[in-house]
Amino acid sequence: MKKIYQAICKVEEWICAAILCGIVALAFATAVARCIGRPISWSVELSQFLLAWLAFLGADMAVRHGSVLGVDLLTRRLPQKTQAIIRLITNALILALLVILVVNGISVCKANYKRSFKTVGISYSWATASLPFSAGMMCITMLKNCLDQIQILRGKASQLKEGECA
Repeated sequence: MKKIYQAICKVEEWICAAILCGIVALAFATAVARCIGRPISWSVELSQFLLAWLAFLGADMAVRHGSVLGVDLLTRRLPQKTQAIIRLITNALILALLVILVVNGISVCKANYKRSFKTVGISYSWATASLPFSAGMMCITMLKNCLDQIQILRGKASQLKEGECA
C-alpha cells in the first residue's frame, strides 16, 4: 500500500511540474504571438484552467511535505506524545474540512457543467473538479498523517523531522 501511495505522489509531482511548464510555455508563446501581431485569444482561459489544477494539486504536495505554514512555538517544547495528540486532533479537524470540500466541490462541479470556457470550449466543471479531486488527495494525506501520529502515540514510530516527507 505504501508503494502505491508513493507512486501516486510521484505522479502528482510530475503532473504539477508539467502543468507549471505548460503555463510558462503558454505565457511565453502568448507574449511572442502578441509581439508579432497574432495574439492567442484562448491562452488566458487555458492558463486559468491549468492554474486551478496546479494550485490545488500543489496544496496537496505542500501538506504531504509539511511545507504548510504552522506555528509550533508552543507545541515544540511539549513531550513527543503530547505533540502527537495535538497533531492528531488538528489533522482530524482538517480531514473533516476536506471531506466537506469534497462533497461541496462535487456539487459545484455538477452546477457548472453547462458553463464553459468561451474560447477553449471545455466545460467549467473540469476546472472546478480540481477542488474535490485535490481535497480527496489531501484526505488521503491527512489519513496517513493521522496514522503516523497514532503510531507515535503507540511508541512504534518516532516523530518526523521538519521538512521530511511523510
